[in-house]
Amino acid sequence: MGSDIDEAVRLVYSTTRNVLIREYTTIHDSEIGDGCRIYERCSIKKSYVSEEVDINAGSYVENAEIGPKVQIGPNCSVVGVTHELRDQGMVFRDDIFERVILHDRVFVGANAVLGPGVEIGSGSVIAAGATVTQDIDSGMIVLGSPPGQQIEELDDWIGD
Repeated sequence: MGSDIDEAVRLVYSTTRNVLIREYTTIHDSEIGDGCRIYERCSIKKSYVSEEVDINAGSYVENAEIGPKVQIGPNCSVVGVTHELRDQGMVFRDDIFERVILHDRVFVGANAVLGPGVEIGSGSVIAAGATVTQDIDSGMIVLGSPPGQQIEELDDWIGD
């Protein structure tokens, strides 16, 4: 399989292997592994994307390490950057980088948000619309957002 990179893709200081990258995607300072599929209007910055990863349309990924066979749904935010807060509020343009790590076979549902510094264990599921602000062990499912968030073992939730 060879690469299929749309002419409207912008690659800046990045490497790709055998990939599919659809139109209007921008990739900066990143490495994209074999067999990845990145769909329309994505932005990927300062990240490592392993093999056979799917990143669906409209997703934003910054300062992340993504393991093999991860699927990220449409319109997700995987954001490994934040700002220091002081008594006066946010310090303008003073980025603090806290890498997001998604281990192998993680599934991230549409419109989910993964915040700075979180690590998601192998085979976990982040449900559509969930917000993740803490580390998640392997084999878990995350539903909803804090403070009423549910985090359960995936096998128990499925009923196996």
